[in-house]
Amino acid sequence: MSSSQGNSLPVSGASRSDLKPSEVLAKAADLIEPEGRWTQGAFARSRPGKKNVVGTVWPRKRVCWCARGALFEVVGSSPVALDVIGEDYLERAIGGEVVPAFNDEPERTQAEVVAALRKAAKLARAEGQ
Repeated sequence: MSSSQGNSLPVSGASRSDLKPSEVLAKAADLIEPEGRWTQGAFARSRPGKKNVVGTVWPRKRVCWCARGALFEVVGSSPVALDVIGEDYLERAIGGEVVPAFNDEPERTQAEVVAALRKAAKLARAEGQ
């Protein structure tokens, strides 16, 4: 399935609104796992490692995402929403830390963020979600 911005999402065979939290989390992990697809300091970027145009929190063309931005991308929402499916499980998986703070810690690695998303998906699956 593709978003209206033309990004190829790892969502297949399901409507985004039909996804369980475990599916959203797993797809978010898949989205940011490839090299160059994860970022810090922004929900999403139009070019890896480059700052967005001032005032642009959700660029039209997105090529890399933070953990929370990946959740928004998978569910087809934008960061103006207060909550996103699966975020509560992710917060539990990272010990109650706020997702953007966890993602943006200077020493944080892409592998750690992907692992946290996968751990959160496992938590959600264990609860039937």
